[in-house]
Amino acid sequence: MIVNGDVDLILWGAGGHGLVVLDVARSMSATSKICFIDDDRRRVGQDLDGCLVLGDSTILTTLGNTQFVVSIGQNALRAQCFERGLAAGLRPVSLTHRSAMISPSAEIGPGTVVMPGAIINHGAQVGRNCIINSGAIVEHECVIEDHVHLSPRAALGGNVKIRQFAHIGIGAVVLPNTEVGMQSTVGAGAVVLHDIGPNLIVAGVPAKKLSMGSAT
Repeated sequence: MIVNGDVDLILWGAGGHGLVVLDVARSMSATSKICFIDDDRRRVGQDLDGCLVLGDSTILTTLGNTQFVVSIGQNALRAQCFERGLAAGLRPVSLTHRSAMISPSAEIGPGTVVMPGAIINHGAQVGRNCIINSGAIVEHECVIEDHVHLSPRAALGGNVKIRQFAHIGIGAVVLPNTEVGMQSTVGAGAVVLHDIGPNLIVAGVPAKKLSMGSAT
């Protein structure tokens, strides 16, 4: 039986993304015991790269004020889990891989994970529970709101604003002084030249709204 104090860090989500988050945590050498929880009960009790899957989310209240990160890629689900963790009294922490380059003037919110090779430059603000994935670039004075996912090698020019729940696809580029609206998705490899409104899916060079029913 796990009791409060036995675990240093809980990762909520034991899939492939969770294993990458585990590598980030280990690169920091900041915790001595890391465990997973996962709502796929088939994973409960498994050993994943030396870390036990303790149980599903029903055990949250037994974990006291343990530090946690939600290691799930999908924004809306990650946000739900984040809020449930807070309600259960867990403490969100940010994780930054030792190979990432973060300006001393940048701000990183709790629950956010910064993956290997990412760059976050001067004055950038990154909200809570975000993913700044491998090799992503966040230039000076960008504002990234809560529950955003920047995919691998996505690049934001200076003064870009990314609203809550937005997803910037692999290798996409957002030009300086533009905004991507809440819950919008920028497809892989797209180039955003102008502001994108909320709840849209855009793709292409330059990025354009996809027709209803088009694949992302």
